Amino acid sequence: MSDPQEGPLLRAPSVSEPTGSSNKHALKVTGLTLLAVVLIAGQAFTTYMVFSQKERLTTLESHSARLEELGRRATVMRSPMKMALPMNSLPLFMDDAVTEEKASTPAPKKELTQCQKEAAGLVKVNVPAFKPSCDENGDYTAEQCWTVSNKCWCVDKNGAMLQDSMVDGPAKCG
Repeated sequence: MSDPQEGPLLRAPSVSEPTGSSNKHALKVTGLTLLAVVLIAGQAFTTYMVFSQKERLTTLESHSARLEELGRRATVMRSPMKMALPMNSLPLFMDDAVTEEKASTPAPKKELTQCQKEAAGLVKVNVPAFKPSCDENGDYTAEQCWTVSNKCWCVDKNGAMLQDSMVDGPAKCG
């Protein structure tokens, strides 16, 4: 690598060259030959792989064409199919249709109370970040507390604050 090349890589052997340079010449020829063999082998392998996958590609293309044909056939309008239904089974058929219809109707939802709406955040409350507590009927519980300020007060079942009931900490309502 450190000695510069002075002539062509391959040249006719001369009589005046010392025997040490013939080894260099042989190594260069061997290296070039090896490089050429590796390149040709790589091209041969690539060609083999392309041709071996060609059959699979052809198979995939034929399957794709068949699926498209089946899709086109399915979209063609056809006349409705006539069904033969014995008359004695008609009442049985009608009974199933009625029970399925009754079973599929959902129970009506119970409307939320004002307390439940405020607790869920559906209605704006006058006190910021306050969520009232509700009982199982949806009415306000007797004691309401605002955790931000640690204040509690008493209310009636409609949420109206009882006079002089606000205290620090738990309120005694009841």
